[in-house]
Amino acid sequence: MHITNILDMKTLLMGNVVCTFICVVVLAILWRSNHRRFPATEYWLRNMVLQFSGLLLIVLRGTIPDFLSIMLSGLMIITGVMQLCIGFESFLGRKPSLRPANYALLAAFMAVHAYFTYIEPSLKYRAINYSIVLMFFCGQCAWLLLARVGHERHPGTALVGGVMMAYVFLNLGRIVFFASVSPSDNVFTVSAYDVFMYLAYQVLVIALTFGLVLMVNRRLYRELDDDLQARKKSEAAVRLSESRLARAELAARSGNWELYLDTGEIFASSGAESVYGISGEHFGYEAIKAIPLAEYRPKLDAALANLIQNGTPYDLEFKIRTPDTGQVKDIHSFATYDPETRVVFGIIQDISDRKAVERELERLVQIDTLTGVFTRHHFMALAERELARAIRYAGKMSVMMIDIDRFKSVNDTYGHQVGDRVLKELGLVFWAVLREADIVGRMGGEEFAVILPETELTQTVEVAERLRKAVERTAVPLEHGLPLSVTVSIGIAPFAGAKTNVDTLLAHADKALYEAKREGRNRACIFEN
Repeated sequence: MHITNILDMKTLLMGNVVCTFICVVVLAILWRSNHRRFPATEYWLRNMVLQFSGLLLIVLRGTIPDFLSIMLSGLMIITGVMQLCIGFESFLGRKPSLRPANYALLAAFMAVHAYFTYIEPSLKYRAINYSIVLMFFCGQCAWLLLARVGHERHPGTALVGGVMMAYVFLNLGRIVFFASVSPSDNVFTVSAYDVFMYLAYQVLVIALTFGLVLMVNRRLYRELDDDLQARKKSEAAVRLSESRLARAELAARSGNWELYLDTGEIFASSGAESVYGISGEHFGYEAIKAIPLAEYRPKLDAALANLIQNGTPYDLEFKIRTPDTGQVKDIHSFATYDPETRVVFGIIQDISDRKAVERELERLVQIDTLTGVFTRHHFMALAERELARAIRYAGKMSVMMIDIDRFKSVNDTYGHQVGDRVLKELGLVFWAVLREADIVGRMGGEEFAVILPETELTQTVEVAERLRKAVERTAVPLEHGLPLSVTVSIGIAPFAGAKTNVDTLLAHADKALYEAKREGRNRACIFEN
């Protein structure tokens, strides 16, 4: 039995409708999971919804007005492909462009379609007109994906670009077919070519959906790998610091001393003399007592007395100023006491290098080395403290979430070194615009949070606007080309009472940040319940 006797056109069209609906569901799931990270998914979902709606209108031909089944259906399908192209631009980090030529072509398509619908009705010329415009927009997508990007930076684009090229050739074949034959003006008349074409469209729409999911998943995998590599570098830096600390402890100078209580004499090794910065002829008990900084002397006297009288362990850290050079050193000292001989035996160690490394490690834990603002961990600790104070004293407080607009495209286009430079410049802007009492933390990547103590909502909006404008005015110099400018989107959440916690405030500010992104970026939005 011939295939055209088995399949009618409505069956083929309904197959396309069902297939496209399934793809709508898949892309809706993709959009729901990734729309904040990849705004392109919204454009892809729009395309598939428009494709589905257009095909459904075609299936209803004869039961609904021709304007809907012919004119509107064609407009929806063509517009869907335009949304697809805009989505590709967004995914590749390019600013979506409203090309006047595209809209002029869309207007011309509708005019030609109307002519061959109402003035000189012709399915043949409508099909040719439809295929020409589709081929043009699909060709745009293919050119963007195959010729304008580096696939090592945007994995998965080659596959989707191949699918778009298949759309181009399919529409080219459709043009040739309709130009060489005179089909029936009944859209539901089926031929072997129609069976092939509509089945091919089903295969391609599935392949396109699969390709879009693959593009997003591969991009997520790459970003995860980048984060993993960054974490490995951070862990390596910590291990290096710990190694330096161990070496500093081994290399620290030390010495021993003995204090004879009956005579008041004191013996010191050459190492102890070197640590204290006193030569042998000047090394005495009274001289030793004067070397520690004034704030430590009462503690040291009390510890020595407790050791002699009660046997309390003597193990202290303190600071001294050496008489010879005036250098301030960190000292670790411990001592024991022999009551029979009335001699105190002590050991001192210069731990200045170790203390310096410890302070540096503490700084690394608290301060983001690239931007100069607080790390996420330290920011959260300070935020909890500030929130508790606001609750206790019924004070005012606001939170801002700040995100650099299209920062991923900066890294992809210019490299991570330029991206780091942008982050560093943003840190300088924070210090220039915000108060000393304000708390700024890097929450991850290009996202920052700010706590504004004792600040009304109106004042916070003013601060956000000053910050936004300051970033907009900041130009990051490049080795080649004009300086790079970026913008930020800001979400604001006010302190809402005693039942509020830090996570809730940040979540509210994050929702406001998303609204700022959705409204066009480079703006500040306030969270509203």
